[in-house]
Amino acid sequence: MRTGLILCSTVLAGTLSAQDVTYRLPIREHVFSNGLRLLVWQRPGDARVAAKIFTDMGGVMETPGYAGAAHFLEHLLFKGTHTLGTTDWAAERPIADRIVATEAALLEEENRARNALQERGVFHDYAHARTTPRRDSLRSALAALEREADRYRDNGAMLKWYQAFGGAAITATTEQEWMKFDVNLPKERIGLFLRVEADRMQNAVFREFDQERMIVVEQRLGDLNRPSTPYYEAMSALVGVAHPVFWPEGWLSDFASYTRASQRTLYQATFVPNNTTIVLVGGVSLEEMVPQVERYFGWMARAPEPPRVKAVEPQPQAERRLTWRSEDLEPRVEARFLIPGVGHPDRPGFDVLSEVIELELADALAAANLSARVDANTRVIHTSRFGVPGSINVEVVVANEGQLAAAERVLLAGLEQIKASPVNPARLALARKRLRTQWHRTVLEADQVGFEIGHFQVMDTWQTLGAYLDARERTTADDLKRLAARYFIDANRSIGIVRQPDQRRSTQ
Repeated sequence: MRTGLILCSTVLAGTLSAQDVTYRLPIREHVFSNGLRLLVWQRPGDARVAAKIFTDMGGVMETPGYAGAAHFLEHLLFKGTHTLGTTDWAAERPIADRIVATEAALLEEENRARNALQERGVFHDYAHARTTPRRDSLRSALAALEREADRYRDNGAMLKWYQAFGGAAITATTEQEWMKFDVNLPKERIGLFLRVEADRMQNAVFREFDQERMIVVEQRLGDLNRPSTPYYEAMSALVGVAHPVFWPEGWLSDFASYTRASQRTLYQATFVPNNTTIVLVGGVSLEEMVPQVERYFGWMARAPEPPRVKAVEPQPQAERRLTWRSEDLEPRVEARFLIPGVGHPDRPGFDVLSEVIELELADALAAANLSARVDANTRVIHTSRFGVPGSINVEVVVANEGQLAAAERVLLAGLEQIKASPVNPARLALARKRLRTQWHRTVLEADQVGFEIGHFQVMDTWQTLGAYLDARERTTADDLKRLAARYFIDANRSIGIVRQPDQRRSTQ
């Protein structure tokens, strides 16, 4: 194992009030010969370590018909390995092999009978009842094999080990660009994290496949039951037409498409050392951790580079509009504009711009005698930041539908005003102070700052983080004016209007 590159950022410590503030992120890096990246922020005196392992994959890796597959894989990776999650792998393995063979036969039958099974109806009322005798037989055989394998399953083995040795904040998350597993452990127990995660990377066993499928369906239904979710997803689809970063976490018909084979392909292509970053924040040093990580991960070979998403969002050509009718959502008008991803020099300024817009619009709406709430954000589906283009969203929620037209005029006029003249210096200073305070709070929490380090690594590189914070601090009124002039144009604008249901149509 060769010694990897060790870097230390050179930016300086942040404070809450200085105008010339810069940021010091004492992150140190080691890249192993198999491509695995280790990032350590040592905090002398800390008795614990916030440990995270990021895989550079997520929803953007999904294909049509398999949306949500990345999140489903996260669920499967909690079901154990050859050594965790089983009482007798020697006895369970032959059953697991028969499950794989039976599913392969089922897929062959579904492909053979595709013309009989293909959905042809617009409202999904046609093919759901169609099947073949062999398909039914193979499905029954799969269910029987799963019941047989149940005898050897030890559910929650990974959680039990973590909890037995002081583990806390045990979570996992999948978003469009990444999947991560987290635990906060006593520093002398960090070897347990490395043992579990190395095993999870190489030896996962997809137990209780259909039970987990139904759990993610239930989660998705719970999400869809919030009246805002279908509306926001429709807006994301309006703004982004080509890139999967704008896709929701699976249409319900997709959940039936997941197979052990497709999930195994996704797992084997992406859970490789050269697609992985370990982030440790707490009472350990890089020098202490390199040999320990080497012990658990160093034997793994570098794999072919995982496939990357090639989709490029086309240049927008015209304003798009959506009228959404809901009896559960308050009336609102929203303007969305495509903006660059993290790594682009314009991206940090949009954090400042969001803060400024909220302040400016709140005053403008009050001056127009409109009772309204303003929310400016960069959320797309779930998260706010990506290494690919996303959007800035400015939403005004009004008291009644009669205010919608006036609210849209005030909203658009407010954005035009930012193009026309520099924002008030005091307002800009307040916006930067808010962001500075948010970062100060992040640094206080090892888990949160560890997430930021890993997130930036998958979006661009961890070294972008300090430069990003510094760029926000130095954003000027002229910078905001330039961003507004470049991005807040008609051809890049998507407008969403939420109204009550059309009573004339609902009574027909």
